[in-house]
Amino acid sequence: MEISMTAPICRGVLGRILQLCRVKVGLMWRSQHKRRSLLIKETAGLGERRFVAVLQFERQRFLIGGSPGSVTLLAHLPEEESETGCNENA
Repeated sequence: MEISMTAPICRGVLGRILQLCRVKVGLMWRSQHKRRSLLIKETAGLGERRFVAVLQFERQRFLIGGSPGSVTLLAHLPEEESETGCNENA
């Protein structure tokens, strides 16, 4: 018995496999291109396992300091400019 690729069962199975592949690729693309809300913008080491860092959550920015035993909010920084980098008053 020979199976033809044009048989309705084969077309249905292949169509379902292709549909599952499209869904999987779409999910992978979305997970990789999802906008992150919390970012570490910059860090600077201060020696002896201490550091300062600028964190951004959405448009808010914070300066924090850290050591092996603690993390401290040092300052709430001004909001970041728009993502385009263009000055609206220019």
